[in-house]
Amino acid sequence: MRLPFGRLVAFMAAVGLAACTSSAPSQEFGKPDVVQIKQMVQQFVAAYNARDLAKIGTFYSTNAALMPANRSTLRGVDSVKGYYDVQFKEEGARDLAIEPLTVEGHGTLGYVAGTFSLNLQPLDGSPARHDRGKVLWIVHRYGAQWKFEWQMMSSDLPPGQ
Repeated sequence: MRLPFGRLVAFMAAVGLAACTSSAPSQEFGKPDVVQIKQMVQQFVAAYNARDLAKIGTFYSTNAALMPANRSTLRGVDSVKGYYDVQFKEEGARDLAIEPLTVEGHGTLGYVAGTFSLNLQPLDGSPARHDRGKVLWIVHRYGAQWKFEWQMMSSDLPPGQ
């Protein structure tokens, strides 16, 4: 049985499209994503400890939200950078360390759950303190790059300590 030329072309196009689709890169979350996200966290910590606000801003999506402990939710890269600028200039934040305990995800969404520690030396003369606590970050893959979408931090210390 012979197919009419038009049907043959349509059939070949469908087979070609199916072949292209099956060889397309997977959108599944895997070990390379875990490695990339952990590297992003390390790079974020390095930028934070260098007090590099411009670099810090590159880790966030346009619509990112930051939920710092004992503060209102901040939305957008400029608000997030403003928060960190105050942390550096007024609270004397330094020596950030983050330990990602879990990095998991599905498709283009992932999360990082871990712990943090941080030293604060307020510029107003208040006593220096060491803070520690938990982080929960939701990340989103845009193309080949992961970005922070939501960040939540929670201190283990009572407020004011």
